[in-house]
Amino acid sequence: MRYSQIKGIIPMMRRLAISAGALVTLGTAACDDLTSLEQEAPSRVLSGTLYIPANAQLLVTSTISDYECALASYIVAAGLVGDELIDAQLSQVGWDYDRRTIVPALTAYASNQCGATQVPGYYTPISIARATADQILEQLEGWTDAEVPNRGELIAQAAAHAGYSLLLLGESACTAAIDGGPEMTRTELFTAAESRFDKAITATDPDIANMARVGRARARLNLKNYDGARADASLVPATFVRNANYSAASFRRENLVNTQMYRGLFSSVDPSFRDLSVGGVPDPRVNVVDAAALGHDRVTNIWRATKYPTSSSPIPIASGDEALLIVAEAELETGNVSAAVDAINALRAKASLPAYGGGTAAEVRVQLIDERRRELFLEGQRLNDIIRFNIPQVPAAGTPFPVKGGIYGDQICFPLPDLERNNNPTLAGSSG
Repeated sequence: MRYSQIKGIIPMMRRLAISAGALVTLGTAACDDLTSLEQEAPSRVLSGTLYIPANAQLLVTSTISDYECALASYIVAAGLVGDELIDAQLSQVGWDYDRRTIVPALTAYASNQCGATQVPGYYTPISIARATADQILEQLEGWTDAEVPNRGELIAQAAAHAGYSLLLLGESACTAAIDGGPEMTRTELFTAAESRFDKAITATDPDIANMARVGRARARLNLKNYDGARADASLVPATFVRNANYSAASFRRENLVNTQMYRGLFSSVDPSFRDLSVGGVPDPRVNVVDAAALGHDRVTNIWRATKYPTSSSPIPIASGDEALLIVAEAELETGNVSAAVDAINALRAKASLPAYGGGTAAEVRVQLIDERRRELFLEGQRLNDIIRFNIPQVPAAGTPFPVKGGIYGDQICFPLPDLERNNNPTLAGSSG
C-alpha cells in the first residue's frame, strides 16, 4: 500500500494520516504546518523521509497512538448510537448519533478527527489508524532483521493494531472501504482483521500475543467460527489486560469517554445502565453516579461512569474477562450450556457477585448478552452486540427525540459516508 492510496479514504486524508500518525510523535512543530505535504508526489516524500528502517519503532509507536485515539472516539460514537450513552449537547450536529439518524451525507461522523471533544469522529480516526498500521506493517515486512532491530515484534504490534481497527469497522459500519478499494461487507472486514491477527499472534511478547488471541477470537466469533474462537480465547490468562493509554497532556491523548461526561458534559450514561445489581448486590462492573449537574444542553441530567475517573484513565483493548465471555458464547453455540454457565460464573466470582443458576440454552443466551453489556461496559462492544443479536432499539424508531426535536431513527450501523464514496476512485459515482 502506498501512502498516495490512503487518500481514497476521505478527501482530507493526505493531511490527516500523517498529522494523526507519525508526525504527531515526531513533534508538534511538524503538525503546525502541513503545507509541505501538499506536493505532487506525497508517497515519494513519505517513503524517502519517514518510512525508513531507522524510524520503524517511532512509526509503530505512532500507529499505536492512532489506534488508542480512535478507540476512545469510537466508544463515545458507538455508545451514543447504541444504548450506553445519551446525548447532552446543545449543538444539533451531535444529535444524529443518539437519534440514530446518521445518513451518508453527514460530514461530522465521516470527517471529524481524533481530539474532537464535542462531536467525536468515527470514520476518519479508525481509517487513519488502520491505514498507518498497514503502511508500517508492509514496510516492516519488506525490510530485514539487519535493518530493523526487533523487527518481528514490531510486525506483530503493527498487525495487531491493524486488526483491531478492522474489527471496529466490521462491528459498526454497514460497509467500508480501505485503500481506495471496493466496498467491503462486515464479513470481509472481519476476515481481513483475522488475517492481521494471524501475523500478530506469533509475537514472543505475551502481551501482544494475547492481545492478538483475543482479537482473533473476537473476529472468529463474528464470523461464527465458534471452535476457532474458543481455541484462541481459551489460551488467554484470566488476569490478562491490554490497555490503551491516555494522557491529559493534549486533547488528542485524552480519554474522550471521561471528557464527555466529566469536563465537557456532552454525554450521560443511559438510564438502562444505572443502578444495576445482581441478586440485590450492586454490580461493580457498571458503577454509575449522579453528577448532580445538567449537561451542555442545560436539560439532560448527567450520570457518570466511574470506570474512567480521569482523562488519563486507561481503556481495555483486550482482556481475560472478554476471553471468558467469548468462551462462554462459543460453548453455548456449540451445545455445551453448562460450560457457558461456568464461564459466566467465573466472571461473577471475580466481581464478588452471586452465581448464576443456569437455564435452557435460550435463557443462558439472554443472560450472556446481559453479562456482556455489563462486563464490557463502555469498551466499544455493545453496538456490535445490538446488531448481531438483533436487540430491540430503545427508544423504538419513530419515538419523538426528547426536547431537541425530530424522531428516533433505526440506523444502528454507520453507513459508508459520501466523502468516501465520492473520493474513492473505485466507488466514485456509485450509489449507496
